[in-house]
Amino acid sequence: MLICDTHADTLYAMQNPDRALPLHITKKRLTTAPGPWVQAFALFTGLHGLSHDPGLIQRELDVLDQLKADGFHQITKINDALVGVPNVLLTVEGGEVFHGGTERVDHFASLGVRIAAIVWNHENLLAYPAVAGDQRGLTPYGVSVIKRMHALGMAVDVSHLNPAGVADVLALGGAPPIASHSCSHSLCPHPRNVTDDQLRALFAAGGFVGVNFNPPFLDSSGCCGRDRVIDHLAHFCALGGEAQVGFGSDFDGIETHPAGLRHPGDVPALLQRMEERGFGPALVRAIAGQNFADYLKRVTGFATAGPFSLTLHK
Repeated sequence: MLICDTHADTLYAMQNPDRALPLHITKKRLTTAPGPWVQAFALFTGLHGLSHDPGLIQRELDVLDQLKADGFHQITKINDALVGVPNVLLTVEGGEVFHGGTERVDHFASLGVRIAAIVWNHENLLAYPAVAGDQRGLTPYGVSVIKRMHALGMAVDVSHLNPAGVADVLALGGAPPIASHSCSHSLCPHPRNVTDDQLRALFAAGGFVGVNFNPPFLDSSGCCGRDRVIDHLAHFCALGGEAQVGFGSDFDGIETHPAGLRHPGDVPALLQRMEERGFGPALVRAIAGQNFADYLKRVTGFATAGPFSLTLHK
C-alpha cells in the first residue's frame, strides 16, 4: 500500500543544533510499511522569517543532501517512489523564498519543490496568515508568483493562509490548491483549520487536504487519540472529499501527538483503526496515499511551461 504524508518539518528540526526533542521521522520508520512511503519535507522559512536567518534554507538543503547520502530517495513524481527506501518530496513553507522576482519560483522548482505554502504565521510580500485575523487577500505580487507556480506545475498550499487569501487562490483557477496540513474548523475552531465552505470549494476545484496530527488542531481540549484524526477524515469525506483527503502529519513540527500516533511507525495502526471504524479497504488505500498521487497528477496537468523537470541540489 502506498502511504503519503504531505507535511513534515524534519529538515528544519535537523538543522537546529538546540533542538532537544527526538525526531519523529527516521529512516527505519519510513521503511517499515509494506509498500512505498512518500514523505514531504518542507523547506521552512523560520519562526521569524528569512530576514532574521538568511542562511536557513541552505542549511535545510544541506540536511537534505545528508539524508540522500544516507539512502533517502528524492522524487518529484509518485511513480518514481521505491519500496524499501524512504522517498522524499520537497516542499516549501513560507513564501519569503519567492521574494525578489518570480524567477525564484523557477529556482525552487529546479530543486524539486512540488508544493509551496505561500505564507506561514507572519505576513510577507505575497499574502497574510490565518492566525493574524487579517482581512486582506493576496497581494499583486502574490498573484504573479502563484501564476508562475501554476505554469511550472507547482501546487499552491493554503495551509496557514487567511480566508481572503484562500478565496483569491480559488478564484484564480488553474491548478487546484492543497491544504497540506490542516484540520476541520467545524470539529475544532482553530484559525489554522479550514471551514466547511472552504473545504467544499477546495474539493470542487480538485484540491486536496492532508489532516494534521497536531492535537490542538484536532480537538479544542488540546488532547486526543488517533480516533480524533479519523473523525476529521470522516468529516472531510462527508463533505465530498473521499478522493481528495489524506495525511499531513506535521511530524517534527509538533511537540505533542495523539495517543497512539507518535511517529510514522504508528500509521499502519491508524489505517487498521480506520477499517475498524467502517472505512472500506479501497477508501483506506485511497486516503493512505493514492488520493495524493492522483492530486499531484492533476496539478502537473495544468503546467504550461513544459514538463516538470528536476535538477537535484548538489
